[in-house]
Parts: sequence; structure tokens; C-alpha cells
Amino acid sequence: MKKRFTVILILLALFASCGQNPLAPDVVVRVAKIVLAETMVRTYTSYNCPVFTGYVKNTGDTTGYNIKVSITCFSDSLKTTIIDVALGFPANLGDVAPGQRAYFEAVVFDCDSWDEIKGWTVKIEWLDR
Repeated sequence: MKKRFTVILILLALFASCGQNPLAPDVVVRVAKIVLAETMVRTYTSYNCPVFTGYVKNTGDTTGYNIKVSITCFSDSLKTTIIDVALGFPANLGDVAPGQRAYFEAVVFDCDSWDEIKGWTVKIEWLDR
């Protein structure tokens, strides 16, 4: 009996030293991953402001929502001088399920022409359901 008790204590000490509880279930973390689905199109609005249009896609494994596409526009190719930040809100801030695409438009209000914009960067932010 004493030998069994010692073996059980050794096994428990071994499991404890591993840092994991062998009885605890595995935790699976599910996240949305929102990416540009294709190349953005550059055109003009009906009131002659430059506008980026395009699609984002959720390549993750859960729903994303409150998606914001921020396009920072620069007046130089080295991207040192910001002249505007255009914002687009795919799915009107609603849900984008895994595998689904959503359309956005991001207007560059402080520029009169695409000639003023020499470079841009894109940042996509969202929340997971």
C-alpha cells in the first residue's frame, strides 16, 4: 500500500511539474482575420473627390464586425507627409462571417485630384464576435 501511495505521489508531482493540468480541456481560440480581398480601385466621387473602393474578406474562423479600413494618404513617395486619412466601413460596421467579402468606399476629402497623392498605406481594424 505504501508503495502504491508513493507511485501516485510521484505521478502527481510529475504532472504538476509539466505546468499543465491533464484534466483541463484544450482551449481553442477562434479569431476573425480581415484582409483586402483584391486590389483597391481608385476613382472619383460624384462630387469630384478621390475615392478608394474595394472589398475586404474574412479569412479567419469566426465573425468580425465594426470593421474599419484606414487609408493614410501621403504627398510624397517616401510617405513622410500625411495629407489625409480616408476611412471606409465595410458591411456598414455589421458582421462579416468567415469566408464572406464586404464592400467599402473610402473618400479622400482633403484632396482635389489623385495627382496630389503619391503614396498610401492601409490599416484594417475589427472586433471578433
